[in-house]
Amino acid sequence: MKPTYAFRFFFEWGNSGECLWPDNLAARERFGFAPSIEDFPVSEELKANVHRVGEWYQTNLNWDYPPDPGPWRQDECDRFNRAVQELFGDLVRELGPDYELEYRQTVLTEDTDLDEYLKDPAHFKGKG
Repeated sequence: MKPTYAFRFFFEWGNSGECLWPDNLAARERFGFAPSIEDFPVSEELKANVHRVGEWYQTNLNWDYPPDPGPWRQDECDRFNRAVQELFGDLVRELGPDYELEYRQTVLTEDTDLDEYLKDPAHFKGKG
């Protein structure tokens, strides 16, 4: 039996409580195009964890000038990548068989230009 609701799972900049993006008509009709985790039948603990991980994700972007390197070193990228995989597993378990989730979160890595950027952020010229 095919699940009723299909979603893509990933965080986006500016949305700390949204990580499930409808991927079929039934999901869009029931939840809209950008549902909050508050709309889903999961525990309050899991909802809080979605917000925590989503807010953490927001700190990886250089908000002063997004094309420049973000501040995370590889060890923080690795911690985030593990946390988001665990979060995904928790969502799959709590949502159950009526929901199909596709993991689409980008694996984060330290920007290769971070050291150069940190030497002089005001005069940094990226490779792009």
